[in-house]
Amino acid sequence: MTAAPDPSVTSERESAPVAPPPVRPAPAPSLASGEPPRSRRLLRSVLLGLGIFLLVVGILLPLYVYPRVAVLPEDPQTEQVLKAENATVLMADPSNPAGASVLTGVDVTATNFVSEARGVDGKGDNDAVWDIATRIEVDGRGLLQARVERLSIDRSTTESTNCCGDRLVESEEEPDGKPLRHEGYYTFPFDTQKESYQIWDVNLQRSSTAEYIGESTREGIDVYMFRKAVPLQKVGSRELPGGLFGSKELNVDAEAWYASTRTYWIEPNSGDVVGIREEITQQYTANGRTVTAFEAKLESGKPAQDRLDQASGAALVLPWLRGRASIVLILIGLLLFVAAALVGRPIRRRRTPAH
Repeated sequence: MTAAPDPSVTSERESAPVAPPPVRPAPAPSLASGEPPRSRRLLRSVLLGLGIFLLVVGILLPLYVYPRVAVLPEDPQTEQVLKAENATVLMADPSNPAGASVLTGVDVTATNFVSEARGVDGKGDNDAVWDIATRIEVDGRGLLQARVERLSIDRSTTESTNCCGDRLVESEEEPDGKPLRHEGYYTFPFDTQKESYQIWDVNLQRSSTAEYIGESTREGIDVYMFRKAVPLQKVGSRELPGGLFGSKELNVDAEAWYASTRTYWIEPNSGDVVGIREEITQQYTANGRTVTAFEAKLESGKPAQDRLDQASGAALVLPWLRGRASIVLILIGLLLFVAAALVGRPIRRRRTPAH
């Protein structure tokens, strides 16, 4: 016989609270990689494209643009005027039995005009052929000397090329003049350095050394200074009236002597001449006597405003085209590449695990 359950025990069990099941901590969400949103992908493409563009431009500026900008003009049409006071000159003088007289204490003006030579054959694509017309006049007395020098020159390096009939015409009676073999530089090169250069001297008919002597400022432009010193030396001979040298002969063969000290003020980026000063001596010697033909201290005045503007513009633009702009553009391009990489990084998304 089974005992009946105790009702008090049953009631107590039914009223006791039931403990909830233990709560387990949720597992950490796993991480997954994904493409960045469309706006960031677009921005990445823009940054990459702009970076590539800047790199290409930075490379092309010194290699392609600069060589096409830093060239001499085919037809310069430039004039340079130098003046001197208290000069000594030998001028034709019909009133003198010798046919010429030495004048002292006179003022002189030397003018050089450079223009394109016409009707030239054999010129290369990068050659310029110039006619350099020089006139030396004595104030109040007229023309002392005139000549036309034909020069062929490389427009990029500014060195002589002798491609196209280089010559010197000093007399109307000989319009073809005599051949010249130029050497060295007629004008200073683009990107002039602080070093010596071989500069052409028409009186020597060869080049001589122009030494770098320092930096300065002229007409508001930063310049390099060079000095070319030619000691007194024999440079040829010339037939002159014997009376000039105390000779009874109608004409004598006189030795020609020349000396010069020339100082240049050069804008270094373009090689433009901002100023010139020259102390020059030309003498003739025969029969034991020396006659001074020309002695003066010449100096250029202020260049024309367009030439000053050209030199100032070159000083500003050419250094950037030659290298500065490339450095800046390439650095910016690389920074844009870095920015594009950061923008284009995959987004790490949170993924909730399935239950």
